[in-house]
Amino acid sequence: MKKIVCLFLSLLSLLAVQAAVITYVPDNTTVFRNPERGFTEEMSRKVSVNKPNVVKGNLSSTWGVRYNMTLAVVLYNFNYFKAQDLPDQVLAGFDEDMQELRNYGLKCVLRFAYTESESDKVDATPDWVERHLQQLAPHLESNKDVIYVVEAGFVGVWGEWYYTTNYGNETQHLNPNRRRVVDALMLRVPADRFVLFRYPTTKFDYFGSEEPLPADSAFTGTTRARMGYHNDAFLHNWGNMGTYASDDLDDDPAVRQFIATETLYTPNGGETNIDDDNALAESRYTLAPSEMATYHWSFCGSSYATPVTSRWRNSGLFDTLNVHMGYRYNLIDAQLSDSAAPGGKANVTIRLRNDGYAPIYNERHVFLTLKNGNTSYSLPLTADPRRWLPNGFVSAINEQLDIPASVPEGTYHLYLYLPDISEQIMNDPRYAVRLANQGVWDAETGLNDLGATLVVNASAPLNPGELPSVETALKSTPSASSKVRKVLENGAVSILLPDGRKYNVLGQCLN
Repeated sequence: MKKIVCLFLSLLSLLAVQAAVITYVPDNTTVFRNPERGFTEEMSRKVSVNKPNVVKGNLSSTWGVRYNMTLAVVLYNFNYFKAQDLPDQVLAGFDEDMQELRNYGLKCVLRFAYTESESDKVDATPDWVERHLQQLAPHLESNKDVIYVVEAGFVGVWGEWYYTTNYGNETQHLNPNRRRVVDALMLRVPADRFVLFRYPTTKFDYFGSEEPLPADSAFTGTTRARMGYHNDAFLHNWGNMGTYASDDLDDDPAVRQFIATETLYTPNGGETNIDDDNALAESRYTLAPSEMATYHWSFCGSSYATPVTSRWRNSGLFDTLNVHMGYRYNLIDAQLSDSAAPGGKANVTIRLRNDGYAPIYNERHVFLTLKNGNTSYSLPLTADPRRWLPNGFVSAINEQLDIPASVPEGTYHLYLYLPDISEQIMNDPRYAVRLANQGVWDAETGLNDLGATLVVNASAPLNPGELPSVETALKSTPSASSKVRKVLENGAVSILLPDGRKYNVLGQCLN
């Protein structure tokens, strides 16, 4: 009889740690702030000793509020320093600008250039680009917390790798001088930041390959894994003015397929440049949602060029793009242990869907936060939100969490917390990720309320038992590590895997 009672009590203990499934209500329409994504505004200046700042003096409490912006495109024009060292005042001005971004809870898409007019194609030589990057390197490193990405820049007017004196014919996407700039950028830009290039063929030529980055090579810190893209001729004719060009085609489906695959793991963004042709703008502005979804856009200029951006606003597309650009993670359901012992474990099973056009790209913490009054413990999970794929894919956190022995007994409310990885801004809730659900966000703390509690009690079992099995995807996802073949059928590009499965560029299975 004693054995039966003990067995019954043991079963009750095991059942107590398995909570019911909690479901969440998605928020599919609200436009809200989230770091490292969304519409942008540009700030630029021809900096000098007396005017070294681009950002400082241009921000206020109302900057970007209307569109919930968190990104500024910041362009430094070094026109006065094409053949001399950057003065200390300019480098100090850069540091001041980055601090100003912190003050306002912003990050930047960063670019450097030497010219800003098609009539002036004289940029700096490779020697001076290398020297300037050497000077900038420690400042980039110390301010990388507020640098989302670095656009390659330096070459050509506006740093767009076109209209240039020192880097060959405009159609030459890579030659020895350009290669030197690529080498210098990848050496001097912080190793955990992406460098975005204007033309995909730059990467083709640099590596001698048109194979997209495999999933298992993504986020590894290699040069190949750190090279992304920016398209500053979005929606224009002729393959977005050379963006998708190859040697034999102005608009090559194979180049488009390459970008569609690569940008699951490397950032993509830019701006439209249809600024003087309303007929072209009218015929193409509605393509933005499908193009951004296909090529996984995380940021876009909000103002330039107005023939397109004004049509987005007038038609309601602007809000649609603002909702979906970049990542948009929302909770689907969760199954969490009800109780755990200090020094024991708790089961954490959470399903999330990414309804954005892109994933998040820079490394980010994921914590389960236990909160009791003013006392909280943020416990690290092993989940990597960079792997939560876009366009409706479902991912799962499914792991056993170690409860430190030092956590006092009590009842703790549970939150999902995704702060920035940098210690400089980790505790600033403006840099934490907000999930797209109703009633979960706490703007004062940056926490997402899971609507569950965990009782920490010494009498709870140390091990909560096996994790539940969970369906991690509602859509099949092609293996990006597989060698793929690019197929063009009826004008639509698809991916064909060796096992015969076929996917479109959104990752949707076609057979």
